[in-house]
Amino acid sequence: MPLLYLDVVNAILKRVGVVAGDSAELGTGTSTATANQYAASTIFTSRSDIQHSVDLVLQMCQEGANEIYSLNLAPNVMATATIIVLANTREYAMPSDFERVAGENASQRVLRAATTARALPEYPGGYLQMLADQPVASDWIGDANSWAISPRNEALRLDREATASGVVYNLAYERRVDLTSTMASATMPFSDTVCRSLIPAVAEYYNRTKNKDFDPAIFRASLIRAIVYAQKSQNRNRWGTQRI
Repeated sequence: MPLLYLDVVNAILKRVGVVAGDSAELGTGTSTATANQYAASTIFTSRSDIQHSVDLVLQMCQEGANEIYSLNLAPNVMATATIIVLANTREYAMPSDFERVAGENASQRVLRAATTARALPEYPGGYLQMLADQPVASDWIGDANSWAISPRNEALRLDREATASGVVYNLAYERRVDLTSTMASATMPFSDTVCRSLIPAVAEYYNRTKNKDFDPAIFRASLIRAIVYAQKSQNRNRWGTQRI
Protein backbone atom coordinates (compact mmCIF):
# COMPACT_ATOMS: atom_id res chain seq x y z
CA MET A 1 0.00 0.00 0.00
CA PRO A 2 1.32 3.51 -0.77
CA LEU A 3 2.58 5.41 2.25
CA LEU A 4 0.21 7.89 3.82
CA TYR A 5 1.29 11.21 5.25
CA LEU A 6 0.53 9.73 8.69
CA ASP A 7 2.96 6.85 8.03
CA VAL A 8 5.76 9.25 7.18
CA VAL A 9 5.14 11.48 10.20
CA ASN A 10 5.07 8.48 12.53
CA ALA A 11 8.33 7.18 11.06
CA ILE A 12 10.01 10.53 11.65
CA LEU A 13 8.65 10.81 15.21
CA LYS A 14 10.04 7.34 15.95
CA ARG A 15 13.41 8.15 14.44
CA VAL A 16 13.85 11.26 16.60
CA GLY A 17 12.64 9.49 19.75
CA VAL A 18 9.36 11.35 20.29
CA VAL A 19 7.33 8.13 20.15
CA ALA A 20 8.42 4.54 20.74
CA GLY A 21 6.66 1.46 19.46
CA ASP A 22 3.47 1.05 17.47
CA SER A 23 1.26 1.62 20.51
CA ALA A 24 2.55 5.19 20.89
CA GLU A 25 2.07 6.13 17.23
CA LEU A 26 -0.38 8.69 16.04
CA GLY A 27 -3.33 6.69 14.69
CA THR A 28 -6.68 7.15 13.05
CA GLY A 29 -9.97 5.72 14.25
CA THR A 30 -13.38 5.53 12.64
CA SER A 31 -15.33 7.48 15.24
CA THR A 32 -14.77 8.66 18.82
CA ALA A 33 -11.16 9.15 19.89
CA THR A 34 -9.84 6.32 22.04
CA ALA A 35 -6.26 6.16 23.31
CA ASN A 36 -4.20 7.55 20.42
CA GLN A 37 -6.94 7.06 17.82
CA TYR A 38 -8.48 10.17 16.27
CA ALA A 39 -10.28 11.15 13.08
CA ALA A 40 -7.88 11.62 10.17
CA SER A 41 -8.65 15.33 9.92
CA THR A 42 -7.63 15.97 13.54
CA ILE A 43 -4.94 13.39 14.28
CA PHE A 44 -2.09 15.88 13.85
CA THR A 45 -3.63 18.33 16.31
CA SER A 46 -4.91 15.99 19.01
CA ARG A 47 -1.79 15.05 20.98
CA SER A 48 -1.04 17.92 23.35
CA ASP A 49 1.82 15.99 24.94
CA ILE A 50 3.85 16.01 21.73
CA GLN A 51 2.12 18.78 19.76
CA HIS A 52 5.20 20.95 19.30
CA SER A 53 7.17 18.03 17.88
CA VAL A 54 4.32 17.12 15.53
CA ASP A 55 4.05 20.74 14.37
CA LEU A 56 7.77 20.85 13.61
CA VAL A 57 7.67 17.58 11.68
CA LEU A 58 4.72 18.79 9.58
CA GLN A 59 6.52 22.03 8.74
CA MET A 60 9.70 20.17 7.84
CA CYS A 61 7.89 17.62 5.67
CA GLN A 62 6.42 20.51 3.69
CA GLU A 63 9.85 22.11 3.37
CA GLY A 64 11.33 18.80 2.25
CA ALA A 65 8.66 18.41 -0.41
CA ASN A 66 9.24 21.98 -1.56
CA GLU A 67 12.96 21.28 -1.85
CA ILE A 68 12.39 18.22 -4.03
CA TYR A 69 9.96 20.08 -6.28
CA SER A 70 12.21 23.13 -6.57
CA LEU A 71 15.00 21.06 -8.12
CA ASN A 72 13.08 18.73 -10.41
CA LEU A 73 9.79 18.41 -12.21
CA ALA A 74 8.92 15.42 -10.06
CA PRO A 75 6.01 13.13 -10.92
CA ASN A 76 2.61 14.22 -9.63
CA VAL A 77 3.59 17.88 -9.54
CA MET A 78 2.81 18.72 -13.17
CA ALA A 79 -0.70 19.63 -14.24
CA THR A 80 -2.28 21.16 -17.32
CA ALA A 81 -4.25 24.39 -17.47
CA THR A 82 -6.94 24.68 -20.13
CA ILE A 83 -7.54 28.13 -21.58
CA ILE A 84 -10.64 28.57 -23.75
CA VAL A 85 -10.29 31.75 -25.78
CA LEU A 86 -13.16 34.23 -25.51
CA ALA A 87 -13.82 37.11 -27.83
CA ASN A 88 -12.63 40.50 -26.56
CA THR A 89 -10.83 38.92 -23.61
CA ARG A 90 -7.13 39.39 -22.93
CA GLU A 91 -6.47 37.75 -19.55
CA TYR A 92 -7.49 34.30 -18.25
CA ALA A 93 -7.45 32.94 -14.70
CA MET A 94 -5.08 30.09 -13.93
CA PRO A 95 -6.06 27.10 -11.74
CA SER A 96 -6.08 27.73 -7.98
CA ASP A 97 -3.09 25.41 -7.45
CA PHE A 98 -0.93 27.14 -10.08
CA GLU A 99 2.64 27.67 -8.84
CA ARG A 100 4.67 28.35 -11.97
CA VAL A 101 4.87 27.43 -15.63
CA ALA A 102 6.60 24.09 -16.25
CA GLY A 103 9.63 23.77 -18.49
CA GLU A 104 13.38 24.13 -18.04
CA ASN A 105 13.79 26.40 -21.06
CA ALA A 106 11.76 28.73 -23.25
CA SER A 107 11.24 26.14 -25.98
CA GLN A 108 9.35 23.94 -23.49
CA ARG A 109 7.24 26.71 -21.95
CA VAL A 110 4.68 27.00 -24.71
CA LEU A 111 0.92 27.46 -24.90
CA ARG A 112 -0.36 24.61 -27.08
CA ALA A 113 -3.44 24.53 -29.28
CA ALA A 114 -3.77 20.96 -30.50
CA THR A 115 -6.70 21.60 -32.81
CA THR A 116 -4.82 24.29 -34.73
CA ALA A 117 -1.32 22.80 -34.31
CA ARG A 118 0.02 26.00 -32.80
CA ALA A 119 2.57 26.47 -30.01
CA LEU A 120 2.83 29.99 -28.63
CA PRO A 121 6.02 31.07 -26.84
CA GLU A 122 6.33 33.42 -23.89
CA TYR A 123 6.29 37.09 -24.79
CA PRO A 124 9.88 38.37 -25.14
CA GLY A 125 10.62 40.33 -22.00
CA GLY A 126 7.56 39.10 -20.15
CA TYR A 127 4.40 40.76 -18.88
CA LEU A 128 5.77 44.25 -18.24
CA GLN A 129 7.41 44.39 -21.66
CA MET A 130 4.07 43.45 -23.24
CA LEU A 131 2.41 46.35 -21.43
CA ALA A 132 5.17 48.69 -22.55
CA ASP A 133 4.91 47.53 -26.16
CA GLN A 134 1.12 47.80 -26.20
CA PRO A 135 0.10 51.10 -24.58
CA VAL A 136 -3.37 50.77 -26.14
CA ALA A 137 -4.07 47.07 -25.66
CA SER A 138 -7.34 47.19 -27.61
CA ASP A 139 -5.39 48.03 -30.77
CA TRP A 140 -3.93 44.51 -30.72
CA ILE A 141 -6.55 42.08 -31.95
CA GLY A 142 -6.67 38.74 -33.74
CA ASP A 143 -4.99 35.39 -33.12
CA ALA A 144 -2.49 35.41 -30.27
CA ASN A 145 1.20 34.98 -30.99
CA SER A 146 2.53 34.82 -27.42
CA TRP A 147 1.59 35.03 -23.76
CA ALA A 148 2.83 36.12 -20.34
CA ILE A 149 1.90 35.51 -16.70
CA SER A 150 0.73 38.59 -14.85
CA PRO A 151 2.63 39.22 -11.58
CA ARG A 152 -0.43 41.12 -10.40
CA ASN A 153 -2.95 38.27 -10.28
CA GLU A 154 -1.22 35.21 -11.83
CA ALA A 155 -3.53 35.45 -14.85
CA LEU A 156 -2.33 34.37 -18.28
CA ARG A 157 -2.32 37.32 -20.67
CA LEU A 158 -2.39 36.92 -24.44
CA ASP A 159 -0.72 39.49 -26.66
CA ARG A 160 -3.91 39.87 -28.73
CA GLU A 161 -7.64 39.84 -28.10
CA ALA A 162 -9.51 37.29 -30.17
CA THR A 163 -12.40 38.39 -32.35
CA ALA A 164 -14.15 35.06 -31.90
CA SER A 165 -14.39 32.47 -29.12
CA GLY A 166 -13.52 28.81 -29.24
CA VAL A 167 -9.80 28.09 -29.59
CA VAL A 168 -8.57 25.85 -26.76
CA TYR A 169 -5.03 26.18 -25.44
CA ASN A 170 -3.20 24.04 -22.89
CA LEU A 171 -0.28 25.04 -20.69
CA ALA A 172 1.78 22.66 -18.55
CA TYR A 173 2.38 24.03 -15.08
CA GLU A 174 3.79 22.98 -11.73
CA ARG A 175 1.01 22.75 -9.18
CA ARG A 176 1.21 23.81 -5.57
CA VAL A 177 1.62 20.77 -3.32
CA ASP A 178 0.47 21.20 0.28
CA LEU A 179 0.99 18.82 3.19
CA THR A 180 -1.32 20.16 5.89
CA SER A 181 -2.41 19.15 9.38
CA THR A 182 -5.73 17.79 8.06
CA MET A 183 -4.16 15.39 5.56
CA ALA A 184 -3.15 12.48 7.78
CA SER A 185 -4.95 9.94 5.58
CA ALA A 186 -3.72 11.44 2.29
CA THR A 187 -1.36 9.44 0.10
CA MET A 188 2.05 11.06 -0.21
CA PRO A 189 2.57 12.91 -3.51
CA PHE A 190 5.65 10.89 -4.42
CA SER A 191 6.75 7.26 -4.29
CA ASP A 192 7.42 5.22 -1.15
CA THR A 193 11.13 5.08 -2.05
CA VAL A 194 11.30 8.86 -2.15
CA CYS A 195 9.41 9.07 1.15
CA ARG A 196 11.71 6.59 2.89
CA SER A 197 14.73 8.45 1.56
CA LEU A 198 13.35 11.75 2.82
CA ILE A 199 12.59 10.52 6.36
CA PRO A 200 16.22 10.57 7.62
CA ALA A 201 16.75 14.04 6.16
CA VAL A 202 13.68 15.45 7.91
CA ALA A 203 14.71 13.70 11.13
CA GLU A 204 18.14 15.35 11.01
CA TYR A 205 16.52 18.69 10.27
CA TYR A 206 14.30 18.15 13.34
CA ASN A 207 17.28 17.22 15.50
CA ARG A 208 19.11 20.34 14.40
CA THR A 209 16.17 22.58 15.27
CA LYS A 210 14.89 20.86 18.41
CA ASN A 211 18.00 19.31 19.94
CA LYS A 212 20.87 21.29 18.36
CA ASP A 213 22.25 17.97 17.14
CA PHE A 214 22.85 17.47 13.44
CA ASP A 215 24.56 14.94 11.18
CA PRO A 216 25.17 16.75 7.88
CA ALA A 217 26.32 13.58 6.10
CA ILE A 218 23.06 11.75 6.82
CA PHE A 219 21.01 14.81 5.95
CA ARG A 220 22.81 15.40 2.64
CA ALA A 221 22.86 11.75 1.56
CA SER A 222 19.18 11.23 2.38
CA LEU A 223 18.02 14.39 0.64
CA ILE A 224 20.10 13.65 -2.46
CA ARG A 225 18.75 10.09 -2.57
CA ALA A 226 15.17 11.39 -2.36
CA ILE A 227 15.80 13.88 -5.16
CA VAL A 228 17.46 11.26 -7.38
CA TYR A 229 14.53 8.85 -7.07
CA ALA A 230 12.02 11.66 -7.55
CA GLN A 231 13.52 12.35 -10.99
CA LYS A 232 12.24 8.98 -12.32
CA SER A 233 15.28 8.74 -14.60
CA GLN A 234 18.86 7.56 -14.37
CA ASN A 235 21.60 9.82 -13.08
CA ARG A 236 23.48 11.73 -15.72
CA ASN A 237 27.16 10.83 -15.70
CA ARG A 238 29.90 13.43 -15.98
CA TRP A 239 33.09 13.36 -17.99
CA GLY A 240 35.20 16.40 -17.24
CA THR A 241 32.87 19.37 -17.43
CA GLN A 242 30.50 17.83 -19.98
CA ARG A 243 27.34 15.86 -19.27
CA ILE A 244 26.92 12.69 -21.33
